Amino acid sequence: MQKRLIASALGFGLVLLTSGCVGSQPQKIEISAKPIERPELVLPKADRLDMRTADWIIITPENYEEVFNKLTAERKAVALFALTDKGYEALALNINDLRTHIQQLNAIIVAYEGYYADSNSALDAANEEINNVNKQLDESEQPQERKKILGLF
Repeated sequence: MQKRLIASALGFGLVLLTSGCVGSQPQKIEISAKPIERPELVLPKADRLDMRTADWIIITPENYEEVFNKLTAERKAVALFALTDKGYEALALNINDLRTHIQQLNAIIVAYEGYYADSNSALDAANEEINNVNKQLDESEQPQERKKILGLF
């Protein structure tokens, strides 16, 4: 009798469990994608370059007295900052190297501009694709069709 009671209780419990599954509907899965944000390039502002003028005076054995007298008359300090011919050549080469370096930096800036222009185009295309997929998903209520749209089927 006791075994029969246990078997009846188990059978009744099994009926309750299976009948609970019949009435429930599967949970609806919501899928959405947010647009991709563009990275912002933050660069420091460069100072304006204002070059100062430098007066060059060429002193030779023939004109040194005249140059010294002129500087003294103008109440300027008489001092020589001299370069040898090799030193002047090194200064000229350094200026040329500086000019080349600036051109290389300009090329890097142009590359950054191209990168951001291309990435903006790619992000716009990706965001448009995301919006199209979201629109298709919103219009579709059938789970099988949603899987097709997402490429899961």
